[in-house]
Amino acid sequence: MKRSAFACALGASLVLAALPAGADSDSITVFAAASLKEAFSAAGPAFTKATGTAVTFSFAGSDSLEQQIAQGAPADVFASANETQMRKAASAGLLGSEPKTFARNRLVIVVPKGNPAKIASAADLAKSGVKVVFAAATVPVGAYTRAGLKKLDGRPGYAADFDAAVEKNVVSNELDVKAVATKISLGEGDAGVVYQTDVAPLGASVETIAFPPDSVAEATYPIAVVKTAPDAKGAQAFVDFVLSPAGQAFLKARGFLSP
Repeated sequence: MKRSAFACALGASLVLAALPAGADSDSITVFAAASLKEAFSAAGPAFTKATGTAVTFSFAGSDSLEQQIAQGAPADVFASANETQMRKAASAGLLGSEPKTFARNRLVIVVPKGNPAKIASAADLAKSGVKVVFAAATVPVGAYTRAGLKKLDGRPGYAADFDAAVEKNVVSNELDVKAVATKISLGEGDAGVVYQTDVAPLGASVETIAFPPDSVAEATYPIAVVKTAPDAKGAQAFVDFVLSPAGQAFLKARGFLSP
């Protein structure tokens, strides 16, 4: 009995090993930035209907996704919330296609309903006692946030070391933007920074405050086929879909900006 089970297992492994790399499987896995969850989840069924290829999503911080791909995770497509992680993947030889920008996003300050800490502007993030929740500096939204705060250093109304003062108020560094949004919606922080597309899913549980003009750069979202994609054809089809008017409609409906 044990010998028979072993033989079956060995036979199955030999069959799998014999499949050519990149063979079509009618199913793909897309590694995508957490901020894309609502848009991509809505677009998935439309993609499957149009192509016949099923799609499974894995959402997380772009830095975490890039590391997983580098470690051999079976991903077909990588959609990042910044160019830094995509360049890192390209430099490591992990990509099977040229990255293309498919969307942009804006950052906003988010506070719990009622704004208990009375945050009126970005300057208030540096006030003593304010509990700030950011994404970790390695996560795209965390990097965008800190770069923007540094640009405010020394501007009228901002101290020369404004960014450092805000950093002292950070009580939590989250692994992705959704975690930041959730903590603020639950009142576990006085203020956080998320993408504008993360606000709508939170409903009336939060309020938003804009950054000063030209202080925080727009987030750039690139997408590419992973070099070791189990279904390279299906992966390219998904990339093409996201770049098409049909795919763009799902992104725009959830607040993303055109590429």
